[in-house]
Formats: sequence, C-alpha cells, structure tokens
Amino acid sequence: MSKPPTSVLIDTDILEELRADEPGKPDRELLEDLALRKLGLRTIRRLQERFNLPEHEAIRVGVEAVHQARRES
Repeated sequence: MSKPPTSVLIDTDILEELRADEPGKPDRELLEDLALRKLGLRTIRRLQERFNLPEHEAIRVGVEAVHQARRES
C-alpha cells in the first residue's frame, strides 16, 4: 500500500529554475528526481567513508542505488 502524497511549499524562483531545466516535466517529477539525486549523493559519501572506496567506484554504486530506487517507485 503506497502512502498518500505530502504537500510541500517551495520557493517560486527555485521551482521556475527546475522547470526551465526540464520543460514539460510535472512539478512532482521534478522534485522527486531532485530528492533521488540528493539521496544518491548521500549514498556515495557514506560508501566512500565506510568502505574507503575511490570516488569513481562510490559513484558507480550510488548511481545504481538511484536506478534501483526509481525502479521500485
């Protein structure tokens, strides 16, 4: 069972910049993609610290985590 969506307030200027980067994409998708990228970057940092991975390897693993999250949503 999926959870109901959450309403958020976002600065109009920031939203306009996101819209300009990906015209035609719904606001919800813009914000979800941004959140997934942020989570992916956190994953990369944690992997680097925990396993002493070189940056390129941590990025590879982090990108795969983002792709997996997208497939599951």
